[in-house]
Amino acid sequence: MDEDLDLLFDPDEIGEKVTFEGKEIIAIKSSEEFNKKYEGKNNDRYSEAGIYHGGITLSMKKEVFPGDVYINSTVNLNDESYEVIDIEDKGNTIRLSLISNYK
Repeated sequence: MDEDLDLLFDPDEIGEKVTFEGKEIIAIKSSEEFNKKYEGKNNDRYSEAGIYHGGITLSMKKEVFPGDVYINSTVNLNDESYEVIDIEDKGNTIRLSLISNYK
């Protein structure tokens, strides 16, 4: 199982180096996954007519996830500010749903 995770998060495969909350980690970013999850859901706080703007999912190994990130908190990813709208514990990984923070 750990070998599968190592392969998945390999920067030569799907993973990429990102700076998350000031630390360089290997993560998987996906706007497609975000759009699939939230398509058609209308929440005026985050969207206009059910379309989310600047949303991504960010998956990382649980071992690199900082414990002080919560839903509705603001995080820094590659020097850009995002709001956390969901956190999913996937066993050995954590998946965050993030939207651009235009403030």
